[in-house]
Amino acid sequence: MAIDQAPAGPPAPEPQPGPDAALAIERSAIRRVTAEQVEISRSAVGVAVFDRGTIRQSDAGLVVGRSVAVDQVRTGILIAPVVRGDVRTLLDMRSAVAIGFGMVLGKVCVALVRSLARKLLP
Repeated sequence: MAIDQAPAGPPAPEPQPGPDAALAIERSAIRRVTAEQVEISRSAVGVAVFDRGTIRQSDAGLVVGRSVAVDQVRTGILIAPVVRGDVRTLLDMRSAVAIGFGMVLGKVCVALVRSLARKLLP
C-alpha cells in the first residue's frame, strides 16, 4: 500500500495580475473604485481613485488620480495634476485653488476694513 505525501514547504502562491494590468469597467454603475490603473467606459461612478486612468463617455461624482485621460466625461469634482481630453466638471483643482485664494483674500480685506473702521470711528 502506497501513501502519497504532500510536498514539503509552503503551497505555491496563486498568480497575481501584474502591475501593468488595468481594471476595465464597461457599462456599469459603481459606487467606488480604487485601483492603480483603470479604464472606465460608458459607466456611472460615484468615487474613482487611481494612479493612472482612462474614462470614456461616463459620468463620475469624484475623480482623484495622478494622470487622467478623458473623452466626453462629466464629473462633479476632478482632482488630478495631469488631465487630457474633453471633460466637463463643476470643480477641478485649479478652480478649488482659485476659490481658496479668493476666500483668504476676502477675509484679509474684511479684517483690514474692520481694523480701519475701529481706528477711524470712535
